[in-house]
Amino acid sequence: MECKFKMPDTITIFEPCFMERLLSIVGMHVVVETSRNTQSGKLLEVEQDHIVLKNGSSVTFIRWQQIISVMPIERC
Repeated sequence: MECKFKMPDTITIFEPCFMERLLSIVGMHVVVETSRNTQSGKLLEVEQDHIVLKNGSSVTFIRWQQIISVMPIERC
């Protein structure tokens, strides 16, 4: 069955400097402020459209469009 509705195109603003900075802190614990809430965890991956955080046994995928700021933190 063919879909009758055309999905809208999604535009992701790619910020190479920000992505490069995030790639340099992969493996560190971070606090990510998003348009919805604040999340913390270990930064596992940085992709072109999202990042991956792990907090305990929970894994979270956060889209670039939701990220306001990222702050590395030191674990005691």
